[in-house]
Amino acid sequence: MKKRTEVKTTISAFSVNTKELTGDNSAWTDLILSKTALVFATVVVLAAVYSLAASSSDIVKKNELEVITLDLTSNIDSIGSIHSNTDKPATIYFFDTSSRQLIDNSKLKISVSGEYVSSTFADNGRNMSAVRTLSYRTLPFSPDEFRNMLNGKFAADGNINHPVHSLFPYTDVTDFLAIAAADDLSLNTSKGVRIEKTSVFVTDGNEVNELEYILVYQ
Repeated sequence: MKKRTEVKTTISAFSVNTKELTGDNSAWTDLILSKTALVFATVVVLAAVYSLAASSSDIVKKNELEVITLDLTSNIDSIGSIHSNTDKPATIYFFDTSSRQLIDNSKLKISVSGEYVSSTFADNGRNMSAVRTLSYRTLPFSPDEFRNMLNGKFAADGNINHPVHSLFPYTDVTDFLAIAAADDLSLNTSKGVRIEKTSVFVTDGNEVNELEYILVYQ
């Protein structure tokens, strides 16, 4: 008989507590507020996680873009650093996609001018960019374009047998080419880029000066 009394007493107490909770509006309010705070905290944590992931992704993309820009610049400068009195050094550069994680060629734009290599990556409406300065005089022209340009301006193509005649040592030639090379040449990243050293010979009638340039073209 004792046990049954205890059970009834417990059930009765539970019923009273339930009624108290049901009848107490402030208790329900506290409960709802607690759940709302928990949901809000969860949303904040998830937002922070997604933000961190997006930030890490941006860092990887930016680093890859810097590497791509630096690699092309280094290849151009390496041709410029080679000294040769016979055949001019040349190479064909190919954009390496195997080492990339997030950047693809379809969203990548690379250009070269007489002073720098510039890269831009379009990502979700935002543009990331990287720029590297070239160490040697560079021209974004093919050999034919280069010689035709000189011939049209100075009536000489600048070869050893047909030097440019200039009353000045060579500043009119260098100034002309610097202005001509100011415009960027957009490169097709799915094709090879030809990089080669060439010379322009300039004479004042007494002596001949040789000017070296790097041609970058496709």
